[in-house]
Amino acid sequence: MRRMILMCAVLALAACEAYAQGEGEASTLRSDHVVVRYSGVGENYAKALARVAEDARAAAEKDFGFDMPDTILLEVDKGGETRLFNDGDRAISLTVRSEADLRQPAKSGVFNIYGICHEIAHMAMYRVIKDHNWMTNAAAEGWPHYMGSRLVDAVYKAEGEGLWPDRYNYLADGTQRLKANLATATDRVTKGAALWMELVDVVGDKSIVQVFKAWGAATIDPADPGAALRKALLSVKNDPKLSDWWNKAEVLFVQARPKSDFAATVVDRKDLTGKSKELALDDGVSAGKSSIAGGGHAVCFRAPSASSVLVGVKIYGSRYGYPAPPKEDFHVWLCDESFKTVADFAFPYSSVDRSEPKWVTLSVPPTKVPEKFIVCVGFNPTQTKGVFLHYDKAAASKDGKVSSFIGLPGAAGEPFTKGDWMIRAVLDTIKGGDPLRPGQ
Repeated sequence: MRRMILMCAVLALAACEAYAQGEGEASTLRSDHVVVRYSGVGENYAKALARVAEDARAAAEKDFGFDMPDTILLEVDKGGETRLFNDGDRAISLTVRSEADLRQPAKSGVFNIYGICHEIAHMAMYRVIKDHNWMTNAAAEGWPHYMGSRLVDAVYKAEGEGLWPDRYNYLADGTQRLKANLATATDRVTKGAALWMELVDVVGDKSIVQVFKAWGAATIDPADPGAALRKALLSVKNDPKLSDWWNKAEVLFVQARPKSDFAATVVDRKDLTGKSKELALDDGVSAGKSSIAGGGHAVCFRAPSASSVLVGVKIYGSRYGYPAPPKEDFHVWLCDESFKTVADFAFPYSSVDRSEPKWVTLSVPPTKVPEKFIVCVGFNPTQTKGVFLHYDKAAASKDGKVSSFIGLPGAAGEPFTKGDWMIRAVLDTIKGGDPLRPGQ
């Protein structure tokens, strides 16, 4: 799972940089519900990709009952590596090294038809379940693996073998391949696909969207998501088979974000010294930037005293994507050293400008911190919205330990070794709590 999160980070960064730069001339091809903007590849492949997206979109609506976007935007261009990304709503970005990457999988090693179907399956889920932070990678990737395979079959039924310019039997890339994977694979994503298949067998193709709607409408406690998710599932159909299914699925699908034993204590500002100080592990000089899909940026700090209070967080970066900020929040979490949540602070995306990178100060309610604490920032980025957070040049610490991580509350973070994230904790002190300045 950690390897997949790191991979998503790379894909997100590359795709979003391409989007933000907007370089290169492109041609546009339109069909009923798909607009393809392409450069560096032939029109024949652009037309084939449009047909795949058209048919997969239609099947998601007709066969499964999902409310799909009226128009899917597909951007195809050349870049340094092959990658595929979606914005969770209506846009897909496909980058290839050359047109050779669009050849049949036996020659290119790339499953483009399945890939487009996979991304449309992601859209179908994410348009209904807006808050899917409770999902593990097995759940979030297992669903498009299952549904995407079903959509490949639907595309083949609509188009036949002659769809792809480099003609081949792509029906083998649908449920035929999925079932072969299920018989042999032991990875978590394939196990997730098997569980989604089992759920659809119980509720039916047209009712799976009702399950997703129930989950999307549920009030989820990040510390214990399973209880609300089970209740919402059984509200769709009170069937013992569903209860049995959830008993298996919860273990693999749900990521709880347990609260820390360290209480979230908010201090009145009048009880603080008013002399805030920054804790900085970075050197203030950017050596790179990153946007992390499926993860967050985290830094571990040590409080200077037991009376230390977090009053703000500073981040160095810039927003990318559409000129107008998305109408949603990103999150800053105060965690203990085990990545358990002490406090969760939400900020509107408009807090970060779409401009040159700069330091942004995010004020938080004065909250006491444990001796060792983690500040974690998560932007839930996509192709068309996110924040590039910068990091400095890597330097070995005296004890050989890393202080920066990739991760989100609820699970141990993946060590980030390129440098330190440019995230700083702004601390104040409770009056009378500083042993060097008693009574101040």
